[in-house]
Amino acid sequence: QIAGIMSSKPANSLSIESREEGEKQRLLPPLPRPNLPKPQVVNPEKEDDPAESSPLMFYFLLMLVFALGNRIFGRLQVYPMHNYPLMLNLLMVAVYIPVCFSYIIPTILFTNNITKEQREIPKYNFAIMGGYDSLAGILQTFAINYITSSSTVVLVQQSAIPISMLVSSITMNSKYTTSQYIGATIVMSGIVVVLIPSLFGTSTKDASGASVDSSTQLLWIGVMVLSCVPMCLSSVYKEKALGEMEIDCTYLNGWVGVFQFLIAIPLCIPSAMVQGLEMQDILPNIYGGLRCWMGINTITEENNPHNLPLDSCSMGPFFVTTYLFFNVVYNFLIVIILKYGSANILYLASTVIVPLSNVVFSLHFIPNSKPMGVMDLVGLVVIMLGLVVYRFSNQLMELWESLNGVVVDQDVMDKRMSARIVAKKIGTKAARLMGFNQIDTYETIMDTKVLNAQTQMLFRSPRVIRENYLVKLGVSPSPQLSVQGGRTGAMGLVSASPQTNRSANSSPFSAVGGNGNKGNSKYPYLHQYAPARSMSITGKERTAVRGAVDDLESGRTTSGGYQNKK
Repeated sequence: QIAGIMSSKPANSLSIESREEGEKQRLLPPLPRPNLPKPQVVNPEKEDDPAESSPLMFYFLLMLVFALGNRIFGRLQVYPMHNYPLMLNLLMVAVYIPVCFSYIIPTILFTNNITKEQREIPKYNFAIMGGYDSLAGILQTFAINYITSSSTVVLVQQSAIPISMLVSSITMNSKYTTSQYIGATIVMSGIVVVLIPSLFGTSTKDASGASVDSSTQLLWIGVMVLSCVPMCLSSVYKEKALGEMEIDCTYLNGWVGVFQFLIAIPLCIPSAMVQGLEMQDILPNIYGGLRCWMGINTITEENNPHNLPLDSCSMGPFFVTTYLFFNVVYNFLIVIILKYGSANILYLASTVIVPLSNVVFSLHFIPNSKPMGVMDLVGLVVIMLGLVVYRFSNQLMELWESLNGVVVDQDVMDKRMSARIVAKKIGTKAARLMGFNQIDTYETIMDTKVLNAQTQMLFRSPRVIRENYLVKLGVSPSPQLSVQGGRTGAMGLVSASPQTNRSANSSPFSAVGGNGNKGNSKYPYLHQYAPARSMSITGKERTAVRGAVDDLESGRTTSGGYQNKK
């Protein structure tokens, strides 16, 4: 990049003395390169730093505990609340409204964290997001309530990745890497394996103990897969409506939760038909759900006009309340980790809880536990393989290179480091648009943003590629440039021509020449990257080169020649 800046001056503007001096430099043997420290490109991950790895391990374990608890108790709560999915859906949304606004109101009154620009966002945007989330929520609630196998619920929920990839490709023209396409295909293949017993099986029993045939199970599994569509559309709309606007995550989710709750109320009318309830029975059913949450049975042998399964609400207070606790902490933990940690922690925890959840649901002391069948085990292995390929193919490739002693080119190492920096920054910015219980569907959208940002940042123009290649060969990329240092790839020193009558120490740019007072300059290492050119350095060029070094030292550019795509 610096070579391009310094060679931008026309050749005919050089003095005869500078050309003669440049010819002398090319004829002289290479000068020994000063042994000065290289600029450090900041790597926010610091993978080898024990001080940094300890908190990351703590975050991972914390995320693993709450993600597993959220998954387990989200299933267990439907057993005592089987007759009240309408109330469960309203409750899981309503709990976030006071939690969010207990932060929003004092933040607006006493701080400037929620700006006027954020408060002036049209509320219909939040209403559209809430509508998508409300539809997805009620579909998932009913599907989890009526799918008989807990293992099937866990495995089918992994369809969120390929479904959201499809939706985002259609709506946002998103592109993914080859390994991500392969991983998503493997995941869908594993789900098909899981569904084989339902395709050719017999009737089973649901959470209430009622007999359910295989065709009904397939219907509810389809509803579970379908629920990923509105959830992904909600994330897509957030990207399009809010774009790069800075918005407080809690403020966003608080208002979305308000509209999600309001829209969920009229959705109770068509949902009640699934239970065989009439419109006048909806409010009594919701009230019965509140009583069941308190551990009180409403549907008994003496009071069962709709022939529903009898209530068994003794464990309702524990299962429902524990799930709400795990769910709230889990969702806020996602935002905190994305903002201050790493998205890889979330992906690793989300991957690990899939087999752990299946193991827990097969334990005999878990209510309604069932041992995993052969096809469940095969499907689990296939789905896990797909998740690993989708999420960790790059890390596995680097691990393989390390174990086999593969020598990686420095340019490739710089590229990988820059890619990790980009992924970290995108993950931090993604936290502001992360909706509650949407990590699986928002993951693919975040992957697209990371891929696009990495492509732009790591773009190298043909000119940069050509000049870097020539420098590595020890060949000057321009008649006005002189390469010192042979095939090491290091460019020579920038020195002023004799006609300027300016000493190196007196120049504000003297540190570039390598002879000035390095301690008084912000750019003591520029000579390691700058081209050797015997000429007068203008103030405009000096400013341009200093800006390039700022980019280099801040991580926006690397010594390998990577630059932002303009």
